[in-house]
Amino acid sequence: MGVPEIGGPAPEIAVGEWITGRPDVDGMIGKNVVLEFWGTHCGPCASAIPHLNELVDKYGSDKTLFLSLSQDTPDAVGRFLQKRPIKGAVAIDRDGRTFSAYEIKGIPHTVLIDAQGKLRWQGHPTQFTATLLATFLESDRVPIVANPSAAPEVVPITKPRPMFSLTINPNTSGPGGFGYGDDGRGWGIEFIGCQVVDAIRYVLDVSPLRLRIEGIAPTGRWDIEMRSTFPLKPASARERTIEVLCGIFGIRLSRVVEQKEGWRLTCPHPRLTDMSELGGGMSTSCSQQHLSAANITLEKLIKTLEPALGVVLLDETHLLGKYDFELPVTSVEAARESLENEYGITLEPVVCDVEMVVLAMYEAAFS
Repeated sequence: MGVPEIGGPAPEIAVGEWITGRPDVDGMIGKNVVLEFWGTHCGPCASAIPHLNELVDKYGSDKTLFLSLSQDTPDAVGRFLQKRPIKGAVAIDRDGRTFSAYEIKGIPHTVLIDAQGKLRWQGHPTQFTATLLATFLESDRVPIVANPSAAPEVVPITKPRPMFSLTINPNTSGPGGFGYGDDGRGWGIEFIGCQVVDAIRYVLDVSPLRLRIEGIAPTGRWDIEMRSTFPLKPASARERTIEVLCGIFGIRLSRVVEQKEGWRLTCPHPRLTDMSELGGGMSTSCSQQHLSAANITLEKLIKTLEPALGVVLLDETHLLGKYDFELPVTSVEAARESLENEYGITLEPVVCDVEMVVLAMYEAAFS
């Protein structure tokens, strides 16, 4: 990604959270945008606020929007605005995507984007004069601004890379699924529109049949992201995530062993091909009718089959490789017949000890 060029397409403005002045349903499409990059810790940014407020008073309209974008927390920005109001919209660039897209190295920094989405000007806000903006709005021409006798003061952007981060926000966009793994930025887990009990169960990687809830579980939906940018072991990252989620939402986690009826898997005469040497990741797809899996362990097979069949399964196959499976999951008997005939794995009813995860609800840490 290079530095955005004047006259070229302006990078997308990715807003993580609006503080004030959220645009209408049309957003910023088809409108001129004066975009200000700033921070609550930045003295030159604070000094530029009166000048920018004057521009908002004179030129702000439904066709020309002013947006001040910060990487600070919403609480920090809210406290700042109580003492130094900013006219126009104020928003948070939560993950720094917009700052990165515009290659912002220091703040304050002002950008002018026209209604066609092209970048027309960028520089220090003290150079973004009323004459410049008025000329642009009247003639679509951006006049040349004389360089100041002294270089405008800026504060370098320094954003430390955290070893571990966990963000939790109320969901506003509806359910969006979940995922985990290494995406190039580090190892992480992300949930969109997920209930907290489901998030905890997923992080624990436990079947819903091995989870018991005591009390009334929180019903709201949340966006939860855990990320480890340093080589933190996934098990440690998961443990910390669960600890924080339980503390915030008032949940006590414990483990108990209970006897349950289930089905035991054995494999006296295996008819399976070990795919371990081929490498690659595991994949599973499970509908109400059928399970299709490639390169998975027996442990992963059981975790997928248990909720699909609605029964507890106990692995005594002693199979340590990775295998491909195609199974019906319409009933235990259908899966049992397929496992035995196709793969040499037998299922028999059994009463067994099962470790259960208990989530007991108590008072949450927020009101």
